[in-house]
Amino acid sequence: MSKRSVKQSHIRDLNIIDIILIDHQYIKECIEILVNEKSSKSHKLEIANGFLTSLKKHSSVEEKVVYLPLETEEEFHFNILEAKIEHGIVEEKIKELKPKIAHSKVLKDELEAELKVLAELVKNHLKEEESELLPKMNELLEEETLKLMGSEFMKLRKMTSADIENYSELQDQLVTWKDDVQKISSQFLSKMDRYVENLKH
Repeated sequence: MSKRSVKQSHIRDLNIIDIILIDHQYIKECIEILVNEKSSKSHKLEIANGFLTSLKKHSSVEEKVVYLPLETEEEFHFNILEAKIEHGIVEEKIKELKPKIAHSKVLKDELEAELKVLAELVKNHLKEEESELLPKMNELLEEETLKLMGSEFMKLRKMTSADIENYSELQDQLVTWKDDVQKISSQFLSKMDRYVENLKH
């Protein structure tokens, strides 16, 4: 089997959860730079436009592929409602920041602070998504549905095999994430068992 067909089969094996986690990577890298006080202002300004553009594209596609079909499902309703409100706040901030970034040759303190606040909000949003919404999707949706959603996300996001060439390097992170989800689930079940046990006494 050629290297290309191995990559293609990897891509076919990816589902929406894998694709979202992969798409989160660049956003997270930008966040680390924007919240780090040791990062230079020039470096922050350099990555700011890419961060805002990537964030806007990711949010727009996620709303179409994930939020829209799941928001009427009872199990997902509140997660999606919360996520949509957060997206709305983020989108307003992106609109406000884009022209400021475009016209800046140096990063002034106020703009740096605005970028940091946005980065921290997005960091929290991604953390909630990865610890609550994605595990719930992993648990409640069929694998075939997850794969179809993944294909649709890639198509609308205009992601190519070249964009996810680092998939093999990210596999360990995906495995760790999935292990953590399992741990979270088992810890939750264990707590529930104790809670039910206490109710009996």
